[in-house]
Amino acid sequence: MKLHDGYNDAQDFFSENNAATYDSLVNYATFGQDKAWKNQITKIVDKGRFKPTAILDLAAGTGILSSKLENGSDAVSVHSLDLTIDYLKKAKEKSQRLFLINSTAEVLPFQAEIFDYVVSSYLVKYIDIETVAEESWRVLKHQGIVIFHEFTCPNSSVVKKFWRFYFSLLELSGKLLKEWEPTFQRLDEVICKNHSWPDDTSRCLRKIGFVEIFCQYYTLGTSAIISARKP
Repeated sequence: MKLHDGYNDAQDFFSENNAATYDSLVNYATFGQDKAWKNQITKIVDKGRFKPTAILDLAAGTGILSSKLENGSDAVSVHSLDLTIDYLKKAKEKSQRLFLINSTAEVLPFQAEIFDYVVSSYLVKYIDIETVAEESWRVLKHQGIVIFHEFTCPNSSVVKKFWRFYFSLLELSGKLLKEWEPTFQRLDEVICKNHSWPDDTSRCLRKIGFVEIFCQYYTLGTSAIISARKP
């Protein structure tokens, strides 16, 4: 199958050259909000109708979210899927219990109906959302939950000014942090090209058959989390 154009962006942005610095970079670059956003995802999982036994983390990267969801428990298995093998190696350092899968989210190498939750953070801008939503439906058990988290371009004119200034600083910092230069040069463009992702995602989920679709915006409209249930 033909993969989404974002596949190439993801390969350009994340490599063996920047895997070691990703955790500190994402924390500082989001002013600590990455931790807050991922905590919101874990809260959705914790408040679910049942305790999960199997979770699939798409675009798991270095395992920040996966390790939160696994939380040292033998009762839940977390499968961490990512394109970049060096990022998955860093994830394994966080928890030996994680199951690592080097693959794309658009073609999931799993049987049907085996996961209680399918979660992702910073994935949507790199994928065809309808394809991934359909794959999530396929691998989720009945009553399973899918969760998508991603940056959103702010609507407020004041926040937009700060957003543009912030990304101009990131682009300049890429001159010093060479391993992140390709990312900082184009991240703003890639995010805002997908400005309608919350509406597009909600529409796809509804079309496929998901129910209880809920979207919540965070941090002055610069981030959103969508959750939905497979009946």
